[in-house]
Amino acid sequence: MKKFTVNAIGYTEVNEEGFFIQLLPEYIAGIQGLEGFSHVDVLYWFDQFDVPEMRTILEVEKPYKKSPDILGVFATRSPARPNLIAYSVVEIVTIDQAKGRIQVSYLDAENDSPLLDIKPYTPSTERVEKPEVPEWCKHWPKNVETSGDFPWEEEFNFLSI
Repeated sequence: MKKFTVNAIGYTEVNEEGFFIQLLPEYIAGIQGLEGFSHVDVLYWFDQFDVPEMRTILEVEKPYKKSPDILGVFATRSPARPNLIAYSVVEIVTIDQAKGRIQVSYLDAENDSPLLDIKPYTPSTERVEKPEVPEWCKHWPKNVETSGDFPWEEEFNFLSI
C-alpha cells in the first residue's frame, strides 16, 4: 500500500468569539482571491480520535436515533474512521488576508484541529439539486442555511459512537 504525507496548513479555532480557520504564515498567500466566495470546503483532521483503535472501527451501533441498528462508518459522519479526515462546507464571515485568518459561521471541529486544506465552494461542481438519502434521515434539513436551526441534539446517539 502506498504511504504518503499530509502536512497541516493551519488549524481551527473554536472559542467564545466564534469559529475560525487560521493559516500558518507560509500558507497565507494561498487565500489570495478567496474574497467574493460565500462558502469554502474545509478539510481538517479529527486529531482527538487519532489513536489506533479508532482507525479500526468500520461499523457503529445506531449513531443516529432513527438510523438502522448498525451502520458502516462510511455511511456516517463519525469522527472514528480509518482516515480521520473531516470535511465541512462553511460560510465565510470575514477574511483577514494579512493575518491569514478566516472567520466562518460554524465549523464542526474541535479547537486546534489541524487544517489540511480549504477550497472555494462552487455550485457548478459541488451542488446536487436532488440528492437521495435513506428514509431515516429524510427529515433532516435540505441545505446548510437551514441546518443551524435544526434540533440536531434530537438526532444523534453520541455515546454509541
